[in-house]
Amino acid sequence: MRVESEPGFILHTIPYRETSLLVDIFTLNHGRLRCVAKGFRKPNKKGIAKTLFPYSEHHFQWQGRGELKTLTQADPIQAPVFLKQESLFVGLYINELLYKLLHQNDPHQSLYEFYRQLMTQLPTSEILQPVLRRFEMLLLEELGYGLVLDAEAETGQAVSAEHLYYYIPDQGLKLIQDQTADNLHAFSGADIMALYQGQLEQQSVLRAAKKLTRQVIDFYLDGKELNSRELYRQHLLNNN
Repeated sequence: MRVESEPGFILHTIPYRETSLLVDIFTLNHGRLRCVAKGFRKPNKKGIAKTLFPYSEHHFQWQGRGELKTLTQADPIQAPVFLKQESLFVGLYINELLYKLLHQNDPHQSLYEFYRQLMTQLPTSEILQPVLRRFEMLLLEELGYGLVLDAEAETGQAVSAEHLYYYIPDQGLKLIQDQTADNLHAFSGADIMALYQGQLEQQSVLRAAKKLTRQVIDFYLDGKELNSRELYRQHLLNNN
């Protein structure tokens, strides 16, 4: 099987043998793939090795029938994207989520289009948090783990703005019996309703969205650590 001129992005690379790379790519029509890029680290006659640019869309060409394809060509479609400061950590985080959560050979075209738009915004955008939360929610939806935010799981009753809820990742919302208790894991019905309606302008809703998506993503990571989070924590420590 040979595929040519397939749009995609680099998610992850690791050295392989002396001159090659193992490359995970996210493509429009084939989803996430793992390829061996033979000889990509070997310098040419001018002493220059082939370069794969993260966060930049490429046209890929590969061949092979097994799970591990052979990447034969990777041509950037655009000028390379270089991320800095907060945008860099967002880019690392997003790529690591896709690398660790997407199944191989499972296309997600809506997610790809959102990702492509996000990559064009990251170098210059200062409004990262709402976009990042929307990406996380779309990723969960595409994986079949979409957030159920319109009703309480056990009774089917509509969410009330005045009540507090838990969110159980593989079940949904659960009404907290003791509404007067101080509970760090609680979500207000008002924030849940705003999140369901896509209204992420208020800080309380953004905080709830971050807490909720993190809780659910961690559940489905099933103990896998995210290196990008640790890098960001170290970055914050070093800059305080």
